[in-house]
Amino acid sequence: MLPKTDKKLDRRTAYTRMVIKTALFDLLAEKQLSKITVKEICERAQINRATFYRNYLDIYDLYEKIETELTTDIFADNKLEQSRYQLLDVIYHHQAFYREFFNSQLESKYIKDTVAGLADQMKTILLKRGSFDEATFELTYQYNYYGVIGVIKEWLNAGCPVGPHEFGDRLFAIVEKQYQE
Repeated sequence: MLPKTDKKLDRRTAYTRMVIKTALFDLLAEKQLSKITVKEICERAQINRATFYRNYLDIYDLYEKIETELTTDIFADNKLEQSRYQLLDVIYHHQAFYREFFNSQLESKYIKDTVAGLADQMKTILLKRGSFDEATFELTYQYNYYGVIGVIKEWLNAGCPVGPHEFGDRLFAIVEKQYQE
């Protein structure tokens, strides 16, 4: 069991990180990440700069840690079909964050892993059929990857006019149709 001071520190640290993240989410609804300063985050969170830097290296470190928090649990069970819908649900519920994410062309380990998992599934299907050509497959994979990213970006920019599950059904049906017999 931790001493009381350690528990208090943990609660205080958790609270501080929460207000910092909330400040970033609020600011992202107003402007691009590249235009947000640590000073603005600190003012919005009502903390000092030293507190910010005690928790994060910079704004991009904060951004990356938030994305990791939002997506880590999704991919823990390795159930790709379920994970891809969960990822769309997270994107839907954090639209300002992910709109900035896609518009800034930041890379996501989790999104790449999801698309790579889909590629592995499709590769297995094609190998079983005996119609597998590595060069064509790689080109198709790149086409699908950038296409999926582009379609998600457009969905976000339109304000997610349909829910994540309906959107996912449509999107994944298009991709999977290419690999059906």
